[in-house]
Amino acid sequence: MSIFNAEFVTGQVLVAADVTNSALQTWIRRNLLVGHKNHEIDMPGSPGIKRKFSFFNVMEIAIAKALVDLGVELADAFKAAALFAHTGDDDRLPSLPFRGVGFTLLCVSGPHSHAVQWKPDVDTVADVRVMLRQPKGWTTLEVMPVFDRVTVTLGYHPSAVVDEAYGED
Repeated sequence: MSIFNAEFVTGQVLVAADVTNSALQTWIRRNLLVGHKNHEIDMPGSPGIKRKFSFFNVMEIAIAKALVDLGVELADAFKAAALFAHTGDDDRLPSLPFRGVGFTLLCVSGPHSHAVQWKPDVDTVADVRVMLRQPKGWTTLEVMPVFDRVTVTLGYHPSAVVDEAYGED
């Protein structure tokens, strides 16, 4: 089954996102996670019934956790993670790194964030400064290690996921 249509239970999310159950449950109760248009988080009210998460939600949680670990405030981390996980553009699909040579960087300054592809010999700093509204500084997360950990932990190969989404070269 495609990772984009699969559903994952809390135990899988905890390992893939490197988060504790206590933290995840707190974030859910605080409504920090957003649902995806095709895969809303199934949040049953009865103990023993498992919540189900989409790949997009797992990436959202993993990226937010990584940003918090880098010192980003919780609300700002989840705002940036939600935008990365659930939106994309012509160059990058939701929850995925950019395709091709370079690094996918998620830059965050307060409530503002911007995903950018760093390539050799290309200065991305000016673009990031403009998109983050001229901050004095920002936090940068390299997304690929998070993406790799999530996909592998969920039982998929990172390059196969990227090829499925973008098409093979």
